[in-house]
Amino acid sequence: MANTTFSGPVRSEGGFNVINKDGTSGAITQTGFSVNSTGQLVSMGTRKIQSFAGTLASTDAASTAYADGDCLVELGTLNVDAPDGLVTPSKIFIHRALIGITTAAGQTLAGNLALSSTSGTATNAAVSGTEIVGAGVTSFNEQLSATQSITEIDINFNDTAGNYHIFVPNMTAAVANVHLYARATTTVNADITAGRFTVELEYSVY
Repeated sequence: MANTTFSGPVRSEGGFNVINKDGTSGAITQTGFSVNSTGQLVSMGTRKIQSFAGTLASTDAASTAYADGDCLVELGTLNVDAPDGLVTPSKIFIHRALIGITTAAGQTLAGNLALSSTSGTATNAAVSGTEIVGAGVTSFNEQLSATQSITEIDINFNDTAGNYHIFVPNMTAAVANVHLYARATTTVNADITAGRFTVELEYSVY
């Protein structure tokens, strides 16, 4: 197909992918630039921006207490596809995370974000994995090219609607740890089902 100029927006129900076509075999592969059908994942080479909707509607803290490290909610799965011509990734590098509170949980509730190799961990069950946002993370200062001498804070899921938490960990996790969880770090034994938040994650694979 020749180059085409559009005067209006290009629209697609199934997302957008840039592809390569082998001149001999005709095989089609993706180059590494894509936008998924909902716009929640944008891939540009090895760099990715992915958004997740967080809801505590299915939590049961009112009847059973949550402890440090327990799953609040599984948020989704990171995309770790690599562009054509690059090695198969072994690491996920976390650049930046934005957690925006849209509705307070209604009870004192601190937590973190973690990546796990296991999907399907139920709410109120312990989640093992790599913490990527929270007080347990030692972030890396890109100006000093060394670890920071400060301690981050946990996420306040009971913060006022509109408030946010920004974290720049500059840290890695194994590429198998693609399942993103929000975890509790404080004990809570009261109704937190009102809590709502949005997570925007910037990361790379290599």
